[in-house]
Amino acid sequence: MAPAVYSATRFPDALIADDEWGITSTDDSYAEVLAVPAWRALHDELRSERFVRDVLTSFGADMRAAGCRTDPDRAQLVDFTETREEKGMRVLADQGDPNEVFTRLDFQSKAEGGYRDFIHLDWARRVVGGILFFSDAEEEGLEGGELAFYRDRGFRNDRWCHDPELTLEFAPRHNTGVIFLNSNSGFHGPRRIRRLAGRRRWLYFTISSTVDVWPCAPREP
Repeated sequence: MAPAVYSATRFPDALIADDEWGITSTDDSYAEVLAVPAWRALHDELRSERFVRDVLTSFGADMRAAGCRTDPDRAQLVDFTETREEKGMRVLADQGDPNEVFTRLDFQSKAEGGYRDFIHLDWARRVVGGILFFSDAEEEGLEGGELAFYRDRGFRNDRWCHDPELTLEFAPRHNTGVIFLNSNSGFHGPRRIRRLAGRRRWLYFTISSTVDVWPCAPREP
């Protein structure tokens, strides 16, 4: 966002239920959020064909090197809405075109509690993921909660981190974010929150296919 627009835009904390992490596009409150012009403009930009094309082009060489089934030159943005229930499904579809991609953008906000170090990959249908921060660690009294990235010293190409080594971390800062490739080595996750007086606020963004796009080795028992 432009700095002036960001400063004037308020995150929809009041619309997020205490027992939920955020708002997704199938929630009634999503339309209420998008009634705010600044949120609508950001939503439309991040979920546009131009933005999706730019992101996939930026990651194109790495996607090919990692064997992604989605071809960044042939990918097409399709109109598909992943529900809250579908978001939690490990596999969404067994058959489909990996070059047909869709986006999702969730508004997420969390107070103290419920955070631990969670090293993972997103579902194998996610081509890229993104975290766009809308809070500042210092202002919120936040210790921990960084978005962290890891190298697996015991890498087996099975989408499981066997021996993690921290390589990068990004603390929440106003109007900043990270978009990353969800390849078999793209291990990431929030660091455990040690203290939080206010809230940790972010947008979760992804470009996905309905089918898995990252071939991998079977995981051993």
